[in-house]
Amino acid sequence: MATRNNSTLLELAKSIQELTSQLVDELSTSGSPEPTFDVNSTPIPETAPFKALQYALNDSAQDLLRLVNGPKAEARTQICNLYDLAAWQVACEFNFFDAVPEEGTASVEEISKKVGVDEDRLGRFLRILATERVFEEVDPNVFRHTAKSVLHRRDRNIRDAVHYQLDEFFKATSETASSIKETPQTTNRSVNPFVSRHGMELFQFYQNDRARADRFASAMAGIGKMERQFEDLRDCYAWGDVSGKVVDVGGGNGHMSVALARTFPTLHITVQDSLSMLSQAMRQNLSDLAGRVTFLEHDFFDVQPITDAKAYLLRYITHNWSDQDCIRIFRAMVPALEKAAPGTPFLINDIVLPEAGGELSKYQERRMRQIDIMMMVVLGGKQRSGKDFERLLKEADERFHIKKIHSAGDMGLVEAVLDMERAN
Repeated sequence: MATRNNSTLLELAKSIQELTSQLVDELSTSGSPEPTFDVNSTPIPETAPFKALQYALNDSAQDLLRLVNGPKAEARTQICNLYDLAAWQVACEFNFFDAVPEEGTASVEEISKKVGVDEDRLGRFLRILATERVFEEVDPNVFRHTAKSVLHRRDRNIRDAVHYQLDEFFKATSETASSIKETPQTTNRSVNPFVSRHGMELFQFYQNDRARADRFASAMAGIGKMERQFEDLRDCYAWGDVSGKVVDVGGGNGHMSVALARTFPTLHITVQDSLSMLSQAMRQNLSDLAGRVTFLEHDFFDVQPITDAKAYLLRYITHNWSDQDCIRIFRAMVPALEKAAPGTPFLINDIVLPEAGGELSKYQERRMRQIDIMMMVVLGGKQRSGKDFERLLKEADERFHIKKIHSAGDMGLVEAVLDMERAN
């Protein structure tokens, strides 16, 4: 029998109290207000010290709840999570968020007229969302925004990031077990749950559906805001020491390269991608950069044509592809690296998974492994550990070695170089 002196529950509660006290002290020191559920609440700063506290606090709080609730109650919650997602799906599809004013309230009747959903079902969806602090029922059938719901009114990119996941990706996820049964030993771009559900590969799907393609592009910007991809890339590498040409291989619409060039004036960046992606990039106003960001059509499966770069960046690409495809991408870089200056860095910017469980908080590791499963579902791709990257690089060319992993976790940066003194 547990006693107060050896109680796991009390130890977890003590941990929660201590971590919360540290969090409050950090907020006070930094001059940041405590968060509330109010629409004008200021979120906790997304700096490394706050993130470390956030991860640890989530682990303790969630473990306490798991123990208090017990496995049966946890199972009940799990099987009903689908219906929380259903409410979110409807809220995004019919845009409940714009139907409620930022300040003030709206009745179910008023919202119903704006969104085109009958009052009965609308009220039921709003009430289940309100249990998650998404909207608040302040009077019978009268709702107002909370900090969590107003975010989706104020930020279209983030709302689209939730919406596309709950539309085409959610539908694909429901086919996961069936897809594996059909092809238990194979997964790639053409063989995965997304193809099983939608009958075509992901990017063909978007080529055939302009509206969803536009939403997907908006959603990618939203994910960048949620994951702080630019800040992580900016801070984890000594870009200020790089003077000259950087090649952003598969750089999409160039938003990351543009941000880097604006932050580091010694960089001259060439963004490579398909014409369709580059056409979006070239619509940006880049007059302030004096030609320091340029664009070149290139398929990263083909041999890299630029051979005099100071660095090559492959950002957020590898998780989209199978191991064999990654080997092809890495191998296509070799001729350029052979001609570039010795030690020219090949930078792979992506999630770097822990080698084993227990290296990170469960909260942080779960976030990373959720993305790993998403890549499996929609592209037959995967996230990888440092050792996984090393293995694929070596298979591409034995001369590759990892010089340093500058940042691991949610957005890692693997620096690989080609050892020119080693015979191939």
